[in-house]
Amino acid sequence: MDMPRLGPAHEALKAFVGEWTGTEELAASPWAPAATASADCEYRLALNGFAVVQHYRQRREDGSEFLGHNVFTADPATGETLWYGFDSYGFPPESPARGGWTGATLTLEKQTARGVARHRFTPEGGTLTHEIDVRMGESPAYSPFLRARYTRKGQ
Repeated sequence: MDMPRLGPAHEALKAFVGEWTGTEELAASPWAPAATASADCEYRLALNGFAVVQHYRQRREDGSEFLGHNVFTADPATGETLWYGFDSYGFPPESPARGGWTGATLTLEKQTARGVARHRFTPEGGTLTHEIDVRMGESPAYSPFLRARYTRKGQ
């Protein structure tokens, strides 16, 4: 059996490694009203470079928190980047978000019974942006859900 090897998708994920802090603008959703939040993200290389693990903590102005534990890796069969996410809302991942890199931006898409979420992550030096657009129910159009900008801690 051929064992998976580290490839370009694994190498690209290294751009996330580090600690980040920033501000997020969130649209209203079935789970929470529109809000501005602060967040901290910690990305660590794991499993000999085959994964990047993210710990995420969002704090809203009303004192509520949203927590996430996420794992990024690559599909050895396709080279696509995969993202498995676990969060404090409690929905288990049925399958990973999938996607790839275009230039400096990683775009991942995930479909669930609740809808489709398209994530765009752009790590550039000391700045990381994360944008989420969602398509809920039968709607054919995506709507902005999150716009976030983080800076690398210690810079």
